[in-house]
Formats: sequence, C-alpha cells, structure tokens
Amino acid sequence: MPTKRILVIDDSVSFQETIRAVLSLADFEVIAADNGKEGLEKIYKETPDLIILDCIMPEMDGYEVVRTMREDPVLFNKPVIMLTGKDAEYDEIKGLALGIDDYIVKPFNPALLVARINTILDRKAQSLNANPLTLLCGNIVIKSEIEKRLSTGKVFAMMYIDISNFKSFNDTYGFQKGDEVIKATANILIRSVKEYGEKGDFIGHIGGDDFVILTTNEKFGQIGDNIIKMFDTMAPDCYDPQDRARGYVIALDRNNNEHKYPMMTISIAVIDTSHRKIIHYGQLSEIAAELKKHAKQQGKSSLVVDRRRK
Repeated sequence: MPTKRILVIDDSVSFQETIRAVLSLADFEVIAADNGKEGLEKIYKETPDLIILDCIMPEMDGYEVVRTMREDPVLFNKPVIMLTGKDAEYDEIKGLALGIDDYIVKPFNPALLVARINTILDRKAQSLNANPLTLLCGNIVIKSEIEKRLSTGKVFAMMYIDISNFKSFNDTYGFQKGDEVIKATANILIRSVKEYGEKGDFIGHIGGDDFVILTTNEKFGQIGDNIIKMFDTMAPDCYDPQDRARGYVIALDRNNNEHKYPMMTISIAVIDTSHRKIIHYGQLSEIAAELKKHAKQQGKSSLVVDRRRK
C-alpha cells in the first residue's frame, strides 16, 4: 500500500522539520505549509491522508481551515489533528466543536503522535465505511447519498468512473503500483470536482478501480473532460519506458495465454436524471453498468452520457 501522506500546517519551519523527522521514521510522507491559506491550497492540490495544523497562524488560522473543510463535501471526512499549547482548553473545545479528530499538546510525544495518527486513519475508514486506500466514502454511504437525492426528486447526474486495462497493469507491475494508480485517480477526481463542480457534489470509491461522482447536470461535462485530460497525462508515466514506447504490456489472459493489453484509459458513464426518471438505486446501477461497457469499447478515455428518456 502506498505511503500515507501527512500535511503539516504550521508557521514554524523548525516545528515542521521536527514533525517531518518523526513521521518519516514511521514511514509517512510529510509535506508542509507555512500558513492556513497555503495549507488549504495544498489540501486540494496534494490530497493528503491526514492534516496536522496549528490553531493560531497568519493569514488563515487553523479553525478557519477546518471550518472550510467541513463545509466541503469533498473534504468533510478528511482527518485532522490540531496542535495546541499547554493549558489551552479553549482551543481544544473550539476545535472539537468544528469536527477535528484529535488534538496534540506542544511539545508532543513522538510515539504518541504516530500512534494517534494510525488510530485515526483506521477509525476514520471504519466509521465512514471509507475505502482505506483513498479515504473516500464507500458503498454504504454512496447508496445513502444516491437514495437521498432520488427521494427529494432533485435533478442530478451520476458519473460512474472506471479504469480500463487496470488489471493488466496491476498484474504486470504489482499491487503497490496498482494502489498508487488508484490513489492518483482519486486525487484527479477530487481536484476536478473542486475546480469544476459545485458545493454539494459527492465523490465515492465503490472499490478497486471504480468510483462515483454525484454532481449537477450542468457540471458533469466539465468535470469529466478534466478527469480525462488529467488521467491521460498521468497514465503513461506509470509505465516503464519500454512499455510506454510500444504502447502496451504483455500479460496473461484468463486462459493463461500471453496477450497484448493497451495502456490504461479512463471510462466515464453518466446518467442525467433530467433526461430519464430514476425511481430507485438498483435502476441507476443497472444503467451505469450498461453505459460503462459502451464507454470501454471506445478504445480511448471517453465520457458516455445516457440520453434515453425511458
């Protein structure tokens, strides 16, 4: 499994380096930001697995960072540890009220910090039925979000995202490289929804290389186009130079015979409920599965929209 990425937001460079030294020894990747504004930008750009931030910082304090995250459906379940000073009970209460997952008092115990990070990541994945690799919401929450939208009768679009030829890549390069592709794809979805979506949009990880986005019927085109552009830029770099140059990998098929498999592409099936009345979750799933097959037959990254009215 890829190394978990931790973002440290603190205006003290020396403190950033202390955290980096401690967490690097525990096999975490550490990135840093000097203030809340920069930190929020890096949360969207770098999509860390967990954020450690100080409550008092220039430009934007830790409370405002957390408040912004909790109001954004893309980031509402992102784990946060807040740093406070000794006897700063008010800081802790205010942070907990905003939805932080834990707090650490400066100066901190290195072993305790590592233990708390691991515990929070495990607990967050379990409590939200989240995928442990991407920390995006899993099937239970996905179904709940879809049914909530169907029950209100509000028009929306469901985007079903799948990576074509992912299995051949995984078989050739191994599960660790495959996990890196899954996580990179999740990051692409998050960034695309952030840039082109609307408040209230939802991203879920069905499992494996399958994802779902719930957005408006006005926004799915822009979101989908950006996902395809970013994925097609990222995917070739995942391959060794030799495989990249010839444009395929040689892997065994189901009958244990060698077969040439093209490089990964991304398929997006879209169901726009303004064109078709959807009654229940199962109906939506059936249409999505049908559209996904059609999208995969295109031979390239593609977005296929269901325009039928019955």
